[in-house]
Amino acid sequence: MKTASEMYNYCLENNFGQGVSKKWGLKHFEVVEKNLLPDEEVLMTFIGLHNNKSLSNHEGNYAYAITNKRMIMGQKKLIGENLKIVLLSNLNDVSTSTGILAGTITFDTLKETFNVRVDKKQANNIMAKIHEVVFG
Repeated sequence: MKTASEMYNYCLENNFGQGVSKKWGLKHFEVVEKNLLPDEEVLMTFIGLHNNKSLSNHEGNYAYAITNKRMIMGQKKLIGENLKIVLLSNLNDVSTSTGILAGTITFDTLKETFNVRVDKKQANNIMAKIHEVVFG
């Protein structure tokens, strides 16, 4: 996967999230697309609420791409964008917890811990794929 469209469609096909709308999902993945290195290969993508603490306390939807080198997190805003990158070598562990409707995937890295809120079923699907591509 190299284009925002391919990354977004991958999310839909694998039940890895869709964001608020297709338009915004594609915009978030465009941030990821333009920050890919020439020799970087996207292994999986998903969409979720970044740094979710509660229903009203989070940083909004981000597009996530796990590549053969790093995890890229992109968010397009009305004005500007956010980009966060974690080298795979700095990723210590990934865990998940689920409730009645939603799930949280927690990423423990060398420098920080952050979480992503998604639908309960998506959490299990995403977690299985992360373990396959990163730790498998």
